[in-house]
Amino acid sequence: MLSLVESPLEVVSRKMRRYGARRIIFKLLSHNDNSKQQIYFGGDFDVLRLIPHGELIGQPTSSDGIIFKARLNLKWIDMRTDAPPCPATGAQLILYPRYPEVRMSGFLRGSPLAPSGLMQPPTREERLARGDFQRCLILGICDDDSILACAGGWNGDLTQDALNRIADCSVTKVATVFYELEKYVENRRIMLLDKLRDIYRRGAVRSSRLDRDGTSMEYHARNGAGYTLEGLFGISPNGSAEPDYEGWELKAHGRGAVTLMTPEPDAGYYRESFEEFLIKYGRQTVSRRDFTGRHKMGVKNHRTGLTLRMEGYDPQLCEVVDPQGGLVLRDDRDNVAAGWTFNKLLSHWSRKHAQAAFVTYTVLKRDVNYFQFGPKVHLAEGAGIQPFLNALHSNVIYYDPGINMKHNGVKWIPKKRNQFRAASSNVGRLYEHSETVIFTDCDDVYIQ
Repeated sequence: MLSLVESPLEVVSRKMRRYGARRIIFKLLSHNDNSKQQIYFGGDFDVLRLIPHGELIGQPTSSDGIIFKARLNLKWIDMRTDAPPCPATGAQLILYPRYPEVRMSGFLRGSPLAPSGLMQPPTREERLARGDFQRCLILGICDDDSILACAGGWNGDLTQDALNRIADCSVTKVATVFYELEKYVENRRIMLLDKLRDIYRRGAVRSSRLDRDGTSMEYHARNGAGYTLEGLFGISPNGSAEPDYEGWELKAHGRGAVTLMTPEPDAGYYRESFEEFLIKYGRQTVSRRDFTGRHKMGVKNHRTGLTLRMEGYDPQLCEVVDPQGGLVLRDDRDNVAAGWTFNKLLSHWSRKHAQAAFVTYTVLKRDVNYFQFGPKVHLAEGAGIQPFLNALHSNVIYYDPGINMKHNGVKWIPKKRNQFRAASSNVGRLYEHSETVIFTDCDDVYIQ
């Protein structure tokens, strides 16, 4: 007979959902998880994808090399009262690439509801007295990217509930050190594959894109496959740094290279005047200006006259040594034509590309292009910092822009597409886990 009594974790979950949480995750805390030593959140980008955070900002330290910090919109709740959630204004994530690991600090600062006594560093006597006892930290992740927090005491009811659920495998492990009450990640993966299987069974789809209002319109440019696929998911073209669908970044993959990301530069002449950038470094006709061509690390592109460099990165240590550095395009006079700081690159990659679905397609030539998506889909998860930076430095990922301005008889219309690409055979090197799913005309799905 099923019990109608809610468990301690379910009670906290219900209250968090009332305040807007869509996901409930929890973590058992050790003695070293405290306000002085910070709370360990696992390693690398997996947790950065799970926990909503602000832009990663690099800064040097004397002992840990370059670290990156990101603000958190963390709010504590009190299970004993109806007091509204109260922000901890100092909360932040700290990424230590050298180890690598991610920790949360400042999580008590500014919030009278924060469990300060529970999070103090223990004395030697307290460590001995508590032995293997643990605490439980529960986080509720909201759609507005705020995070609700609640903590249970040493070996208390919340902790016992968490331990029991872990022991009987009734919770899902996510991002290495967290657990989730519901199979949220698995459900999102199923939703993605169900949608892609329906698209595959639909057959050839006319090349199109959605406008800003969500209305489908014909589209005949070379990147039509990507826009068509996004349109089938109801996604209008945008510059958002968030994943496309249920936490997954969608990539239409035909033959040849894969476009991994298209971040806009945040430094250099490009930012000062896009039009003058094209005039100075691009090719021009009466009605068109273009900036194209593959740029490899340390090799001058004779079409643009620019050399791509990765400044502030030590390839021997495989780490950033100058937080002000990044990728830069320099001309012969050493001027920065365009640049992407490490803050920009790592923030973009960690948010948008930690989970990617590369959807194969074929082109059918008719009056216009038609695309048949599937039957293969390559799913990649677990994007790491060091593989990403190494791939940029070693030309596994290269810069291949498709930028132009066209004159329509009245004014110049810009198209900004700063493409970073990789050979499809190299994509697996950027992720910890990858698999290939093959759809069939029946309900079967094969996984390679």
